[in-house]
Amino acid sequence: MMYVRRTPIVGAVHRAMVVSALTALTACATLEPEGVTAGPGGGAYVVRRGAPLVIGLEGDLTTGYVWELQRSSGAPLLLAGGSDFTPAPLPAGMMGVAGTTTFRFRALEPGTTTLEFAYRRPLEEGVAPAKVVRYDVTVRPLGRLYGLFERVSANAASGQRN
Repeated sequence: MMYVRRTPIVGAVHRAMVVSALTALTACATLEPEGVTAGPGGGAYVVRRGAPLVIGLEGDLTTGYVWELQRSSGAPLLLAGGSDFTPAPLPAGMMGVAGTTTFRFRALEPGTTTLEFAYRRPLEEGVAPAKVVRYDVTVRPLGRLYGLFERVSANAASGQRN
């Protein structure tokens, strides 16, 4: 029977490689897709799956008006935690100031949806909102190669080669 003696250098290199690989995998697992902060005027936005979408709408709660999510078509977004109101900085002694109502969403799956927000007084039924803002949101899959796969599929369907 033959005994193989391992040198300490080989064991140390092996351990270093394992630790390095585990560190790299942990770093990749914790990366989150970059989020999108939408402007207050509505519009079209593209967000990656798993990324946050933050919408900030300016208003004044002291007038009785609030921003409400009136309509959400499609299901690729999840409203994460409702809405928050952050008052604007106010001068000393001043009360009742405007601020920003923030809605936070999480992109769940690829697809498209329309978010429609209404600025209205909740106790006034049958009255049209003072403002309506609409966001058309497209959720894309993760990965930088998405556009390449899309192009290859389209070319394959038409019989072209890249």
